[in-house]
Amino acid sequence: MSLGYHRLRLWFRGSLRRRLLLWLLPATLLAGILASIGTYWGAFLELGDLLDEQMRYVAEHVDVANANRVSPTDDGKRQRQDNDEKADEVLLEVWRDGRLDFTTDAALTLPPPQRPGLSDVSFNGQTWHTFVDQRGDRLIRVGQAQNARWEALAGLSVHLFWPVLSLLPLLALFLWYGIGYGLKPLYQITSELKQRDAESLAPIGPGPLPNEVKPLVDSLNDLLRRLDHAFTMQKHFIADAAHELRTPMMALSIQTQLAQTASTEEERGQALSQLQSGVIRLAHLGQQLLTLARLEPQGQAIAPRSVELSDLCKSVILDQTRLAEAKHIDLGLVTRDKAEIPGDPEALRILLNNLVDNAIRYTPAHGTVDLAVRRKGYEVVLEVCDNGPGIPEAEREQVLERFYRGSNQEGQGSGLGLSIVQRIVAQHGALLVLGSGPDGKGLLAQVLFK
Repeated sequence: MSLGYHRLRLWFRGSLRRRLLLWLLPATLLAGILASIGTYWGAFLELGDLLDEQMRYVAEHVDVANANRVSPTDDGKRQRQDNDEKADEVLLEVWRDGRLDFTTDAALTLPPPQRPGLSDVSFNGQTWHTFVDQRGDRLIRVGQAQNARWEALAGLSVHLFWPVLSLLPLLALFLWYGIGYGLKPLYQITSELKQRDAESLAPIGPGPLPNEVKPLVDSLNDLLRRLDHAFTMQKHFIADAAHELRTPMMALSIQTQLAQTASTEEERGQALSQLQSGVIRLAHLGQQLLTLARLEPQGQAIAPRSVELSDLCKSVILDQTRLAEAKHIDLGLVTRDKAEIPGDPEALRILLNNLVDNAIRYTPAHGTVDLAVRRKGYEVVLEVCDNGPGIPEAEREQVLERFYRGSNQEGQGSGLGLSIVQRIVAQHGALLVLGSGPDGKGLLAQVLFK
């Protein structure tokens, strides 16, 4: 039995149409039963009043002057049995001075009536509902067995409940097709999506939709638009990466051929030196591409931790010291306010490393690169300032795009450093501001944490 119930439950769970039917059919049946009960109760009260009026009418219009006395004989006993079988018949009695003058059932003698009006009388384990009317010295009583009323009401209840039960299959059929008609827009959407190929991300066709389905379609269209944008960006990224990788790889191939065909050790050494530089640039570009891919919006989110920016600056300076010394660049931390922010320590390290790396690459020999951590009210500012060529104001938004190097291409950058910085800044809810140095020269990169 439990296995059958489990299968039935799975069958209903497998279809929204069946789920709705499972809830609507009992609810509709319950509403029909409640309505029938309400009708039954109203009919019960009305029927009781009707039977009382019937007894009142009989008592008030019976001709007691011509009524003959009936004694308890065998015929009377048979008459009582007939009355028991026909419980809807009434008993008529005429009393005078506490004596029974007339009765329609000589075998049944109820106790003498005490007062006019409606009352219930118990006799031989049966309850009689009676009405007594007084005419002079006579009391006329009309009674009806209580079970006769219950039988009449039972018949009435059958007539009320039977239509509800008999219409249940028709109601289920109507609900089944009605729910199917209501779900037709979902079937149309499903059919449209099935007919699409894997590369089709166009919005679902517009048309009149029910209010309950429209939010679903709007959400699907929004998802399709975001997927289309993401795939377009991915295609552009792959195309740009392929283009950027082609140049250093071709250079490596040329340098390899030059090293192989060199006729002197000096030529071979020069070719190998350029080959090593190309490998370093290619490795740097590959590392930047991997970093950018890891920072994509759909990447796994990391729970923020407390990061002390001054300590982070000291650590990055140690990482970049060799590169700075190779170009005789003065690299240091000039302002070190105590400042802790919530964030991803590794991502913030990548951010600062890219800013410092860019500054060192584009700053000429014997230049200066200064780091600073400042507090401005409720904001924390992380600064990297150099005295290199800087970035023209017209290009400061474009340099945040991938693979854009700008008009100054003396450095050997990949065009990804500031794009990576911008992505990390956005993930931390901060703001990146590019400007000129204090003397109007060089580049001042500020990251404002709120």
